[in-house]
Amino acid sequence: MKIRDGKVANRPVCVVMAVTVEGTCDIFGIWAGDVGEGAEHWLQVFTELKNRGIEDVSSCSSATH
Repeated sequence: MKIRDGKVANRPVCVVMAVTVEGTCDIFGIWAGDVGEGAEHWLQVFTELKNRGIEDVSSCSSATH
């Protein structure tokens, strides 16, 4: 996604959402990365989710170019 932060730059944007066992959807956050989606980026995202009380995560990814 193109993001303006003084100048326009392409940055990865990650949306973390969940589907509960009841079938409802919740969006937990939207993160714009600096460079890419490396281990350090995901550690920051998962640490923030854990600090909010999320106990278990199952991940899948989807990207459209």
